Amino acid sequence: MTGVTLDAAWAVAGYIPAGGDAQAPMVGAEPAAIEEPAAASKPKVIVRHDDNGVITAVTLQVEMGIDALSERYAEMGIPHILYDGEVDIADAWVKDGQVVPKLDVEISGEARQVKADGEDLLELTVSPAEFDATVALDGAMVHFEHVTDGKLEFSVDHPGSYAIFVVPAHPYRVKRLDVEAIAP
Repeated sequence: MTGVTLDAAWAVAGYIPAGGDAQAPMVGAEPAAIEEPAAASKPKVIVRHDDNGVITAVTLQVEMGIDALSERYAEMGIPHILYDGEVDIADAWVKDGQVVPKLDVEISGEARQVKADGEDLLELTVSPAEFDATVALDGAMVHFEHVTDGKLEFSVDHPGSYAIFVVPAHPYRVKRLDVEAIAP
């Protein structure tokens, strides 16, 4: 095994050896100014998606290089785009070759607390009309229902803090409603 030792001078911050000028040598071309610093910090990624625009994978880096992988995907017929920036799969989709935010669920009616008497009914209208509704109490699923008429109705006889998840089909975001059920 070969050992390397530093003398005391090299261990002192700011030490410059005799004959040195503390300037690193220039290699290659002159430095270039970046017009948009934010653009330089955006990662170049490959966004794979299905025919409906659902993002199935985001590749940040590969040994062969992003451009080479993109060419291979094109040869194999795998739908994808090259994208400069970060991608949140849960919150975005591909539309017309661009990464765009998913659509918001629209809910009309008052999301309010209810009496835990089994009779106080919370009635809301959801768009899109077809969605899955999951109700959780203390993090555990207590009810699931597939809704096709856009009507979300909720009543309980057990007090607690409930989370109602409205999960429509692609390209919509999941919507969470928090409802407090109080003892009558």
